[in-house]
Amino acid sequence: MVRRRMGFFFASAGLGGICVGPLCSVLTSMDSKWLPWQRIFVVIGAISLLWSLLGPFVLADYPDTASFLSSDEQQLILKIMEHQNTVASTQQVRFVQVKMALLDFKVWLWTAIDFCANAATQVNGMFGPSIIESHGYSPQTAQALTALTNFMAFSGMASIAYTARILRGSSTAIALSNILTICGFLLALCSSNPSVHILALFVFSFASPQPAAHGPAWQMCNLQGNTKPAMAAAMASAFGGLGPLATAFVYRDEDRPQYTRGHLVCLLMTVACFVVTLVLRRVLAKENRRRDLNCGDLEGMSDEQVQDLVDNHPHFRYRL
Repeated sequence: MVRRRMGFFFASAGLGGICVGPLCSVLTSMDSKWLPWQRIFVVIGAISLLWSLLGPFVLADYPDTASFLSSDEQQLILKIMEHQNTVASTQQVRFVQVKMALLDFKVWLWTAIDFCANAATQVNGMFGPSIIESHGYSPQTAQALTALTNFMAFSGMASIAYTARILRGSSTAIALSNILTICGFLLALCSSNPSVHILALFVFSFASPQPAAHGPAWQMCNLQGNTKPAMAAAMASAFGGLGPLATAFVYRDEDRPQYTRGHLVCLLMTVACFVVTLVLRRVLAKENRRRDLNCGDLEGMSDEQVQDLVDNHPHFRYRL
């Protein structure tokens, strides 16, 4: 369920891109005293601002405050969350879990996956129009065509709800999407044919965003407690979210239309994501085998101490 929710959550970005591409094309072709980028900023920003005002009315903080759930559904969800030790509405921040998250190298590996994935996935969102335009299309046509590349991104993101289950693990799904992304960048690097470049853009628009959604879902499936998952998510957002900075300035006008430097950097980021994913999978599998052989002893520990074990609990098994 976590993967499905994360998949459709991240897919919304691609869905927005499908609408925004043609809208930006219209805005840039209008006659106005404002520059094209100014019109885009004002109109798109106004839409985002107005849409955000609905947040306080439609988003609930906790299951027990969600008006769209029946009383029985609220109780069922709360019972599941109590079993998983993830009820945040009635629990205090556990600083021992904050420390555990900061010192857990597995959390840092998930953060590294997020960093590399976010670095590579910016190609379509930030540079897709420039790549398309460099092959002879007008700026307006390039903006409109990004609706197609964003549809590929939307399809790739929505598919993560099912690919991890079909492939029996998030790590396998991340590795597969990394391989597809690598193939896309190699196509772009090894050919000077404009049609091949557009095909490559479609390939990595579909595949490169997937690890950015798979990674957090994989992480949340493997973290217990109410504070450690929140801290880990904050680390992934704060540090993993810096990934786009690594590729923000590598697609330069002087590299048109090959963009060799940009594609090469993103290729290396994808390879790094692939390697870290395999390392983390091996670490988790090794820990599962260790716990199978020695489940540990909880005798003499208080309920609070047992709760603070979170995913270090000897009966907990990591999902690969």
